[in-house]
Amino acid sequence: MIRRTLVLAVVLLLASFAGVGVVPTASAQQAPDSIGISLVDAPEDRRDDPRAQTYIVDHLQQGATITRHVRVLSTIDSPTTVSLYVAAASLEDGQFVFGEGRAENDLTDWSSIDPPEVQVPANGEVQAAVTIAVPTDADNGERYGVIWAELPGSGGSANVVNRVGVRIYLSVGEGEEPVTDFTIDTLTAARDADGVPVVETTVTNTGGRAIDLAGNLVLANGPGSLNAGPFDVQIGTTLAPGESAPARVLLDPSLPAGPWDATITIQSGRLVHTAEGRITFPEEAGETAEPVTATTKSEPERKILIPIAAGAAVAAGAASAVYFLRRRALQLAKQAGRAVR
Repeated sequence: MIRRTLVLAVVLLLASFAGVGVVPTASAQQAPDSIGISLVDAPEDRRDDPRAQTYIVDHLQQGATITRHVRVLSTIDSPTTVSLYVAAASLEDGQFVFGEGRAENDLTDWSSIDPPEVQVPANGEVQAAVTIAVPTDADNGERYGVIWAELPGSGGSANVVNRVGVRIYLSVGEGEEPVTDFTIDTLTAARDADGVPVVETTVTNTGGRAIDLAGNLVLANGPGSLNAGPFDVQIGTTLAPGESAPARVLLDPSLPAGPWDATITIQSGRLVHTAEGRITFPEEAGETAEPVTATTKSEPERKILIPIAAGAAVAAGAASAVYFLRRRALQLAKQAGRAVR
């Protein structure tokens, strides 16, 4: 039996209020004939952390228990049965990778959802409670998973499974939470084989927790006092502790060679680092200039989320995202004897 998950993410606008962080309803963000899921609450001490407003991001000691709530929304014109469950995930090559089907790991053993199946009213929403109880004998370390909201499979020889999820990043250990940190290496100006100017660097996760990265590059004080940017950074989505990923910025082919004052800014949650250096692009296609040592600055409490390019958002998969389920919606509507417009 072939199982295929349809994945198309739409990043939601997030907000937080006093006390517990609250994510607003996603119904206004959804396309017709779709379901969505979003996190309802977050720890008070993380209410200014964009990641914690989108995903379950927490640190628990052995024996501790937390309960979070998710909201399941529907823009389908008939009542919809949705299954809720936690499945395993992992970090591989700079990406957050979803386990196949109901793949298991420690998080799936520790988690429960009440109720495990919900009836979402036509064009309505329901909530469910997600409880994670860490055993007293659990090993230290970070675990990854996804809270999935899933429609019934299509059946037949090609069973199409449609689901949407909220990620879980759970650190376990005694004492304080592991530090989150990363470094930005030297800046290198180059031209690709087509002569397009490129700025390259490498981001390395030097902390003890996974990080989700976004970023941009600004060029200033160029020829004739020109300024350019910001330009989105092409970067690995999620880095495990100790992992590195290339960060690359493609620029306009008409951009002068320079020199330029380059400032690259990378953010994960509340942690923001910038690196600055004076660069000049080589004249010929395929050439690379000498790397420039970058001066790094840190802004650990910055609360403004750097916009993520649409392509990177899709590759990142999804929490608080909308998965378009047109085919399944048509099937549901036909079963109910109704036509979907």
